[in-house]
Amino acid sequence: MQITVATRDDIPAMMDLESRNYVDHLTETERADGFISILHEQRWFEDAVDAGGIHIATTDEGAVIGLIAVTAAPTGPHDHLPAIMQAMLRLTDNLEFDGKPLTQQRLAFRGPVVIDRDYRGRGIYSTFNDVTRSAYADRFDVAVLFVAADNNKSIHTTTTKLGARPLAPFNVDGKRYQLLAFAF
Repeated sequence: MQITVATRDDIPAMMDLESRNYVDHLTETERADGFISILHEQRWFEDAVDAGGIHIATTDEGAVIGLIAVTAAPTGPHDHLPAIMQAMLRLTDNLEFDGKPLTQQRLAFRGPVVIDRDYRGRGIYSTFNDVTRSAYADRFDVAVLFVAADNNKSIHTTTTKLGARPLAPFNVDGKRYQLLAFAF
């Protein structure tokens, strides 16, 4: 397995991996092992890749088996963003992390993080955390992320393995989420 910065050539495989782990594409049993709540558009992937904001895990044969995104918090008009991301931005305007307003820190958005089901439990998540903390520590002070409140596996993983701390619950379209943050 290798961890590298994603290129535009990786976008189709990343979008496929994301789709296979999207909440509405999974059975209830599959959701118990974690899921993602947003399907990103190709343009989002292009922008994130162009900014050097996505790392991928690949097999020795080159198959994409995982991805993690760390991107600058969106600026400017937000009406084109998914409703969950709009809610996150509103929250960051009024919250603190480590005693300092988020708006006064170099803020990143972390996610999605997706690992192919057949490759979970092999240390990819921890490796992603190590690689991205090292890669982005000079650009960001803190990152925020969200997890669906009913995604117990992901909440457990982000709090115990990443060390993210819950900041605030929020609702979007009748679904509950948790905003979390961690320091680089």
